[in-house]
Amino acid sequence: MRTVGSLVACYSWVTTHRSPQVGDHERLAIAGVILCAVAAALTGCTTSGTPSGSPLSVTSAHSTGAPPTTTVPTTVPLVPATDVDAQGFTAFNGKARCRGTDRAEMYMRTAKSALVVCRSEINRLYYRSYRIADGADTEVYEVYPQGAGHTAVNVADSARYVITGTGFQVIQNGVMVTEESAIGIGPQSWASAQTAAPTSTQAASTVVLGAAGSENETGYGTAQPSSISLGSCSNSIVQITWQGWGNDVAFGTGIGCSTTGPGSRYTLVASDIGTCNGVRAYRKLNFGSNTSPTDICR
Repeated sequence: MRTVGSLVACYSWVTTHRSPQVGDHERLAIAGVILCAVAAALTGCTTSGTPSGSPLSVTSAHSTGAPPTTTVPTTVPLVPATDVDAQGFTAFNGKARCRGTDRAEMYMRTAKSALVVCRSEINRLYYRSYRIADGADTEVYEVYPQGAGHTAVNVADSARYVITGTGFQVIQNGVMVTEESAIGIGPQSWASAQTAAPTSTQAASTVVLGAAGSENETGYGTAQPSSISLGSCSNSIVQITWQGWGNDVAFGTGIGCSTTGPGSRYTLVASDIGTCNGVRAYRKLNFGSNTSPTDICR
């Protein structure tokens, strides 16, 4: 075997190079035999004392290939300053622009649309958008802050326009019907808020809807209730489905109870998370197009 042959060669080399005197030199020679035997077992040994065969290969703990890549969220660039001013976009027939002297809270361009959220002189938010392909425009006057973004609610067709720093979605009756990615946003203050926005929200199960004011009331004081009632059919909404529960603002749609025929459809907006009777709850609720939220922390 190769190992035995190498061991014999090592022993021959040591004995021919040892000193004729006994003592330290003899012990050194014996140690040489032992060390060479170990080397022979691993790599082989020649009479010149040089390892035979291929040299020992050493693999670095660090890869010699391309360094691993880390996925970093891409920041949406600002809309060019030549395309906008304090009221929104200067093009698009004025349809993606605030009215009068109202100022833009935010504006966004996608490959297909331009949109703006404005703040009126009486401190009300509203939404305007323009579709580039056919010039269609949308205007919605129920707009709510949603985290660092906004949500516009069109009560007439139960559509919600959910706007974030990366794009917007149109959700109708709980189904997403449109989604577009942003290619430009602004102004700088709104864009910076998107970067700083937290990536997680309070667990939905820890937030309830207000509090029941009496034993006859149902749904209030529970999380994502499928129905709410003040104790009579005329004051009840059933078949409620919620979107965004646990966020700063949650949106629901439901059917009003009716004893004479199909009930009316309602859009619900729950907001103002805080402590209510010792638990975290939405303390305000808008019913349909009612612009004055009802206090439901009783």
